[in-house]
Amino acid sequence: MIFEFGTKPNSIKRRQLRADYSLDVLTGLGESVEHSNFVAVLNTISEDIIAAHDEARDSSLAEWIESGLALIDRDLPKRIGGSGVTAVVDAIDRSFIESPPTLLDGSLDLLERVRDRGVHVGLISNAGLTSSKAFRVWFEQIGLLDKFEYMAFSNDLAMAKPAKQIFELALNALETRPARALHVGDNMHADVAGAAAAGMSTVWVRGGIESSTPTQTKPDYAVDSVLELIPVVDRWLDSLEK
Repeated sequence: MIFEFGTKPNSIKRRQLRADYSLDVLTGLGESVEHSNFVAVLNTISEDIIAAHDEARDSSLAEWIESGLALIDRDLPKRIGGSGVTAVVDAIDRSFIESPPTLLDGSLDLLERVRDRGVHVGLISNAGLTSSKAFRVWFEQIGLLDKFEYMAFSNDLAMAKPAKQIFELALNALETRPARALHVGDNMHADVAGAAAAGMSTVWVRGGIESSTPTQTKPDYAVDSVLELIPVVDRWLDSLEK
C-alpha cells in the first residue's frame, strides 16, 4: 500500500534532504565532508541494505550509518562518537518525515474492511534508510499506526524477510498458526518465498520490487493492487478449515 520508486518527487527530495541535514550535523560537529562524497556513501549504504535483505540480514540504522561514515574517514565515527552518529540518524529520519512516501488512497479503508472480517492485521517491513521510530511517527500522522496489532521492522531485529524467524515472530505475536495466515507483499523472494517457507498462504502484489535472487515459489494469489485484496481475503477465508 506504500509504493514509491526512485524517480518520484518525494523520493528525490528526501535524498536531497538526507544529505543536507546530515551534512549540517557533521558541520556542527566540526567535520567537513564533501556533499557529493556523502551522497555516494548514502547510495552505497542503500545498496548494501538491499543486498543484506536478499540474504535475510539487517542491522540497525545507526550501524549502517556508522559503517557509511567510516567509508568517508575510518576515524570519523570515533571522532563524533555515538551521540554524533545518533544525530546523523535523526537527521536522516527527519528527511523521511518531512518528505514521506504517499499512502495509496483507500488503504485505511481496506485495512478496516479486513479487520471487520475478524482478521488480525500485522506488518513485517524490510526497512531501508529509515528507522522504525520514524515509520511509527509517520504512521501515526496518517492514521495508519492503530491499524496494525503488531509491527516488525527488519532494522530492529537484525533479520529481514525472507528469514523464517521474522514471520514466526509475527505469527506468535498475533497468536496465529501459519496455516491460518495470509501474507501480502510485492517481492517474490522476500515476501512470497519467505512467507511460503514459513507455512503461510501468500499474495503477490505485481509491479513491486524485483529481487536479484530468483525463486521458484509461486504465490497462492496475485493482484495488481492491494486495493484488489478484499475478494482474495474472502476466497482465502472460505478455504480455511472451520
